[in-house]
Amino acid sequence: MSSRNCNPYYQSKKLTNCSLFTPIYLNIILPDSQKLAKPLDRKTAVVSFAKTLANSEAFANRYKKGWAYTCEALLKLLELPPLPAARDDIILDHDVDELAFGVGFTPLNTIRPRPRDPWPETGPDLKVWVGKYLKEADSKHGGRISGFVQERLSDEAKKVLASYMT
Repeated sequence: MSSRNCNPYYQSKKLTNCSLFTPIYLNIILPDSQKLAKPLDRKTAVVSFAKTLANSEAFANRYKKGWAYTCEALLKLLELPPLPAARDDIILDHDVDELAFGVGFTPLNTIRPRPRDPWPETGPDLKVWVGKYLKEADSKHGGRISGFVQERLSDEAKKVLASYMT
């Protein structure tokens, strides 16, 4: 086996080129992101989508419709409440330590780890951060994002995104 075939970069390029990425992204990732209910999960999706829109060369050139779909999913995450989960989509989130400790004793709040925000730079208002991030990326890429907004988004999506970027 050649070393090129073991290279993760080569494997990811091969995966992207074999059209496996597109159906998974369009049919699973984008629709299911609207079901995220926890604030940290939604924030993770918002940060991911914003960075993809701002920096992805593949979405800029190869997956032009994907850029618009990603932007619409981002706007839905920011504007709409989470979609209700279907019965079979519910995953119970149990902390093993909490279950074991809480059986015979009263759990102490001081023992629980504090929630950690992996993206403190976004601040409390994600809409402001998204607008600022996309505006900075637009100037960095010579107005490319503004061009994509004008040519790839619906009028309604243009208005909403413009309200963030002003």
